[in-house]
Amino acid sequence: MTSPATGARLVPRPRVPGASLRAVRVDAPRAAPEVFLQLAAQSFRECEPVGHLWSPADGMQCAGWGAARRFEDAIDRLAEGASGLWSELADVDPLALRLYGGFAFDPEADPGRRAANGSAWGDFGAGSFVLPRVGYVAEAESAYVYAVLEGAEVAARPLWRQRLLRLADELDAGNQPASRANGSVGAAGAGDAAPDLPALPEILRSFDLPATEEWLRRVEELRGEVSDGRLEKVVAARTVELDLGRPFGIRDLGRIVERLRRHMPTCTCFSFLRGGSIFFGATPELLVRRRGRLIETLALAGSIASDPSPAKRRELERRLLASAKDRLEHDLVVRYLVERLDTSCGAAAPRSLPGVRVLRNVLHLETPIRAALAEAAEPPHVLRLVSALHPTPAVAGSPTTGALEAIRRSEERDRGWYAGPVGWFDGRGDGEFSVALRSCLATGRKGLLYSGAGIVADSDPDRELIETNLKLDAILGAWD
Repeated sequence: MTSPATGARLVPRPRVPGASLRAVRVDAPRAAPEVFLQLAAQSFRECEPVGHLWSPADGMQCAGWGAARRFEDAIDRLAEGASGLWSELADVDPLALRLYGGFAFDPEADPGRRAANGSAWGDFGAGSFVLPRVGYVAEAESAYVYAVLEGAEVAARPLWRQRLLRLADELDAGNQPASRANGSVGAAGAGDAAPDLPALPEILRSFDLPATEEWLRRVEELRGEVSDGRLEKVVAARTVELDLGRPFGIRDLGRIVERLRRHMPTCTCFSFLRGGSIFFGATPELLVRRRGRLIETLALAGSIASDPSPAKRRELERRLLASAKDRLEHDLVVRYLVERLDTSCGAAAPRSLPGVRVLRNVLHLETPIRAALAEAAEPPHVLRLVSALHPTPAVAGSPTTGALEAIRRSEERDRGWYAGPVGWFDGRGDGEFSVALRSCLATGRKGLLYSGAGIVADSDPDRELIETNLKLDAILGAWD
């Protein structure tokens, strides 16, 4: 057995007294993680409806179904709560298994505001991470499916192995063109030509929450707080509620993720399923990645509408780089991230001057930032880094405390996991988290889309509205 992180041979660990979890793993073909998720939900119906999908533009592709272990808590306490998991693993390298999940944008939001969302975010909570019951990983040159067993199930290991082998065969069949034409969700890159793929649920109606005029008024109020010097920046979010023609399900998730990956190829596609709700999106923003002593983050703030013409786009890129308003927004984020990483790790520096991230219909200023720790330094757990960095000025504002207070005053609806950290971590404390932007929460026949814009003294509310519409189009454009 080889490690998915290094490719090295895994040496079975000595049996830990009281250890109860074991894993069964078989090789599998490379496939889009949404294909695995659909097949696992069909083949392992005994599992509770909990799942994830993690699909960065370049990196480990993962999906999981069911929950062998589940941990629910706030950022600062979750790593400690999950620490006992690794001692439960018998004959399993702790780096080969990961916990997947996310956190709410504002776990301290007023309960009354949270209640305004009804039960939409009820299954997600302040923080929720899962060790999958059945999972899929594709990294470097290898791909495999696995199941986590405990107690009496260990004796049925051969049966579980057979189930995983059948699942691997189904993944292989699901990658074939004939299978896609018969209605299976295809792998990444498949077109929409397969005739039997169901259309996404029809959007019957959409509602702006709050209404456009009210949102513009609130933006003007927030801009006043910045102009008065009470804030440097605050991010104003708005919600669009969708009425759908039928419930949104896992097959729909497979189709829209495939489209998001094609429409936004440089973004991380993600999805988390809790009960009857599916939170999904394609985010351009890395919050933090820890691989041993290498720690990376990304400042992404400052936006302008893009254009399909290369010549016009180059002019827009120059305009964005020269914009005093957008550079102010961006510099606030860079300064914040560098200071927070320096406090947490003792070393951080931007790798370059701001560049431009080109997305389908919007351009962003971006600056990669990294901290390479000395050999003698003990790297902090990735969740400690998440706690230190979230929420950045890119999604909350500056100073953080004042910006959060302003957000709580101006937004009736809790943001839930929108703009919160989502990702994974392993038994060594490595992990990767992105900011849950360009996202939608689907619950039955309802959808909630979120979008935000950074407000500074020079902000024009009408232009900020246009910016939020551009960001909403990331999901709506894939829905069409």
